[in-house]
Amino acid sequence: MTNALIHAGSDVDVRLRAFADHVRLEVRDSDSNPPVPSPLALDEEENAEAEHGRGLLIVEALAGGWHSFPNGRGKTVSLDMPIPTV
Repeated sequence: MTNALIHAGSDVDVRLRAFADHVRLEVRDSDSNPPVPSPLALDEEENAEAEHGRGLLIVEALAGGWHSFPNGRGKTVSLDMPIPTV
């Protein structure tokens, strides 16, 4: 969601959907450019205070999967997070 607020320059719509085995987060904006994960530069990796370059890396590490697709007025980025069984 932070990436959409910083980079899209448009209104952002957030939707959270619960399923039996996972939760899906959808973020919609009016920017049609797809998100592109970028590797951190060495100086950014060493700097815990760096403000950019970690968003999609964190999503990739935590989510069961993420996708980006056009929605007719921009794009939607969604990610699925599994619900742990007890």
